[in-house]
Amino acid sequence: MSVLERVGLAPKAGRRPRRSGIRLEGRGPVGPPPLTRAAVLRRLTLLVALVGLAVLAFPTVDTYEAGVVGEVWRGDDVVAPFDFPLRVPDAELEVQRDSIRLAEPPVFVERTEALDVTLTRLDTLRDRLSTALDAYVAWKGAGARGQAVQAATDSARFAAIRAAFPAEVTPAQWEALTASSAAADGSAPAPTRDGAALGVRVLREASRVARLMLSRGVANVPADSLIGSQLAVQREDPRVREERLIARADVLALDQAYATARRELATAFPASPEGALLAFSFLQTSFEPSLHYQREATARRLAEQMAEVRPTRGLVKQGYTIVRRGDVITEDIHASLRSLSVAQRERSGERAVVRTLLGQVLLCLAAYTMFFLYLYLLRRQIFDDFRSLALIALLFAIVVAGYALAARSTTVHDLAVPVALVSILLTILFDSRVGMFGTVALAVLGGLISGFDFAFSFATLFAGMVAVFSVRDVKNRSQLLVSAGLVVAAYLITLLGFALMRAEPPGDRLIGEAVSVAINAGLLLLAAPLLYGVERAFGFTTDLTLLELSDTNRPLLKELSLRAPGTFNHALQVANLAEAAADAVGANALRARVGALYHDVGKMLKPEYFVENQQPGENPHDRITPYMSALIIAAHVKDGVEIGRAHTLPRVILDFIPSHHGTGLMEFFYRRAVDQNPPEEQPVDEAEFRYPGPRPQTAEQAIVMLADSVEAASRSLQKPTPRRLEALVDALFRQRLDDGQLDLSPLTLADLTRIREMFLSILCGIYHYRVKYPGQEGESDDAEEQLPERLVEPKPGMDVALPPAIQTTDAGGDGATDGEKPQPPPDRQAVPPRAEESAEG
Repeated sequence: MSVLERVGLAPKAGRRPRRSGIRLEGRGPVGPPPLTRAAVLRRLTLLVALVGLAVLAFPTVDTYEAGVVGEVWRGDDVVAPFDFPLRVPDAELEVQRDSIRLAEPPVFVERTEALDVTLTRLDTLRDRLSTALDAYVAWKGAGARGQAVQAATDSARFAAIRAAFPAEVTPAQWEALTASSAAADGSAPAPTRDGAALGVRVLREASRVARLMLSRGVANVPADSLIGSQLAVQREDPRVREERLIARADVLALDQAYATARRELATAFPASPEGALLAFSFLQTSFEPSLHYQREATARRLAEQMAEVRPTRGLVKQGYTIVRRGDVITEDIHASLRSLSVAQRERSGERAVVRTLLGQVLLCLAAYTMFFLYLYLLRRQIFDDFRSLALIALLFAIVVAGYALAARSTTVHDLAVPVALVSILLTILFDSRVGMFGTVALAVLGGLISGFDFAFSFATLFAGMVAVFSVRDVKNRSQLLVSAGLVVAAYLITLLGFALMRAEPPGDRLIGEAVSVAINAGLLLLAAPLLYGVERAFGFTTDLTLLELSDTNRPLLKELSLRAPGTFNHALQVANLAEAAADAVGANALRARVGALYHDVGKMLKPEYFVENQQPGENPHDRITPYMSALIIAAHVKDGVEIGRAHTLPRVILDFIPSHHGTGLMEFFYRRAVDQNPPEEQPVDEAEFRYPGPRPQTAEQAIVMLADSVEAASRSLQKPTPRRLEALVDALFRQRLDDGQLDLSPLTLADLTRIREMFLSILCGIYHYRVKYPGQEGESDDAEEQLPERLVEPKPGMDVALPPAIQTTDAGGDGATDGEKPQPPPDRQAVPPRAEESAEG
């Protein structure tokens, strides 16, 4: 005995788990196969991943222990178990720290020799520039005198000095410098009226601007680094502990100083932009700021000031009653409860963190167990399909991620998380019970993550249930809009109820919650595109898709009606029978109808070989052997599957094509083969005259099989009176049971009784008595009354296996008259009785 059996959580013996669209009470002959170790491991991995994601969604601070300001405290009275300090809120602490950062002046060291250093560097540049220009003049002079060797030497010296020049000088600026130097030397026309060389003027203006800036003081950091209104300036000598405060406005930052230099030099060289750029390059290369930022000293002073900020204020004494049941949570009460929570964690150390984490894991595991245990016990087909479990886990993960975002954000409310969207998707993809259990699990998880918020859990549960009920029988995609409106109404009703129960009047809080609900409703509009994507990505077939497939104007059904009109009419009648019968036993009526519409599409390839498409006259089966006839008749199953795949029919509809005959026997051709077989030959193999199968495995497939045989056989009744129809239906049902065609389906004998009654009701309506029109009163029914007492006249081309009990003597049957009503099907163990009185489901 397994552990689950010992605790009473194992599936009951003989109970077949409910499949999507099939009644829960249906039983099958065998239970589901046990899962392999790899399958169990995959499902455990999904569960662990979901639990881990839910634990990560919890907020890092136990804000739920402090409640929500403005709400009524519904817990027990809270008394301080020990003395603990009252902590300052984090937001207030951060405000104090920000004010210190703004008020504390940065520390700078003043370098009094900054101007001397700058001028010395400019003098160095003057010497290097003079050397370079002298080399240039010598080079040009030697070239003018024809001294090629000397000119080459001077040219190389000029190039070397130019390459090693410390300041950045462009080729155009070098050209201006050399031209100005040559003019000053008299070897070229003067480019300027004052006669001063460009290099001399550039260096002179650079020195002037440097003195101008350093007279105010220049810091070696950009302006955005100087946050405060003052600067603390110290002496460069560490032995001198002298410090003065200067206003930030009296000091130039480095980028401000350079901007000032550009403006001054542009004014000094109005007609020579290259001269202004060259002067700025010389100044930038030589400039030494007078105030140097001290990062470590500034950080040390800031840390000393931050240490003065106290995270606590006041003390809560042991025995003090912090809050009583029914009190409204104020800011002070909230701060005290929060301080108590932090103090408890500090006193417990790391053990409190481990305990909290373990508690979160257990609670999340319990929430998920409610849902997955339900799938394991009562929706085993979904539990066994890992693709379905993966889709459910993905939807749950999206909602939990939304919870995590809401728990960590001040702008996103929990009510904006689209739980109802997942409820709608689960209901349409699976059924309403899966949607309800999923809604319960998500509502409980949301309440845990949001701090045991009962109001949120109740509102989410109510809105989710309304969403499930609104789409349990969805017929078109526009109905999703109505569902979104109902969900909004459900949220608003619950939120208004809680708002009226609070102490303070409804106001801004209710408006904020309503805005979150509106966002949630907007997300519900994604249901239609999400359904389309899920159907394509995971291979699901929803009722919305089935409704689209039921349109008889679709290309495949249109082609069937043109190429095989008799088969098309037969499919319509089978669809009506199957839909009514499925609805009577609680199966998926829409799935049964659509499966019936497409079950015989394979006949369109050779329609003339099937009796419903034949015209009076020669029958093609008369020219071929029974074996060839059986191959042609059976081929419509394989052809139908191929045609369905070519038209991208979903798998759930394709399964109706090979299962609507199961492994039934083609009785007419089998008996013809037996009659034509010589005695000395080997006996006819019955397997050669059976359909390839498989047998029906769902209630809908079994209903379509029964509807197909009943509709086809009823057309061959020579006198379709109610008693003959009843005998026909009973005989066909008995034959399917005796042949084992219904062994794999979850139909019970009670289901078969309901299906039989529904078939008879519809068939009697089709073949009802008709009033004779004027001119027909004299016609006699003698000819009809003298017909042989037989129910069905089998014809070549009928693809329905007729039981011998209802066939004519010509086909080897015994024949059944109106007075020979077949007995109801015996109580066979292959189809156990339905658990009408079962407490489950």
